[in-house]
Amino acid sequence: MKKTVLLILSIAFLVSCAKEKSIEERYLYEGDKIVDVETGDEYIMEDDQQITIIHTDGTMEKIAVDETPFYGSALSDEYLKSLEAKMTERKEKLLEEKKNQLKEVRRSRYANISDDELLKQFKQAHADGLDMSRQMDMIAELVDRGIVNTEEAPGLLEISPELIDLDIEIDEIKEN
Repeated sequence: MKKTVLLILSIAFLVSCAKEKSIEERYLYEGDKIVDVETGDEYIMEDDQQITIIHTDGTMEKIAVDETPFYGSALSDEYLKSLEAKMTERKEKLLEEKKNQLKEVRRSRYANISDDELLKQFKQAHADGLDMSRQMDMIAELVDRGIVNTEEAPGLLEISPELIDLDIEIDEIKEN
């Protein structure tokens, strides 16, 4: 009888200790990913509204952030906000690098042309009705050089100010 009572108490003790882990205990927040300690799955945020799950067998799936099992807990909300902030910062940095690269390409495209000659070429291109992206590219270079200011640019292009894109990307011109 004592053995039976002892066995029952032992089982009860083990069952009470084996209860399910809380969300904070089950998920580890490591750098740019969240790891499920029970399954080994990794959750990685790759864009604003989706999480990629990498399962232990190597398969991957994408789900919405609000469909994750840890969504809504205080710790995960804070973690997801920090990931979103890092992602936004990374996107802004990449955009800035792209703009600088475009400026550098444009600068090299017009490097051998003087300010006056470039302004003359722009006016001729505008009069001839050259492709608007090429005209904006020339105006952007003139603005960068300080020959034309951003307030004059819409008037020279004869378009409304909100249509101007000084970070335009154009295909290279084939020299004839």
